[in-house]
Amino acid sequence: MKRRKAIAEIKIDKSRGWVLPTFGSNRPHRYWGHAHFEGDPSWKKELWTLIVDLDGPPDVQAENATATVFFMAQEAPQHLIQVGAKFDLSCEDNPYTSGVVKRILEE
Repeated sequence: MKRRKAIAEIKIDKSRGWVLPTFGSNRPHRYWGHAHFEGDPSWKKELWTLIVDLDGPPDVQAENATATVFFMAQEAPQHLIQVGAKFDLSCEDNPYTSGVVKRILEE
């Protein structure tokens, strides 16, 4: 199965700023979080990492950031990434932020 990529709007909490941890060193504006998609029955049974790519540094004064998102693992449930899908990003039980898928990119 092909890895599905999408454009998503990621919420920025002005009181906390940009809290997603970085991922790797080749892309300076690449972040990650464990994804929980609304209505996903496998939450807490399977754990999937969502990669969040920004075009530049996050604007911590903004309410949202637009990013390209995709699962790190190709075998992740790609069908969860669909227009309008709401998701939370966390690490273990520590919530980072939330987002919504706005547009699917070419596969």
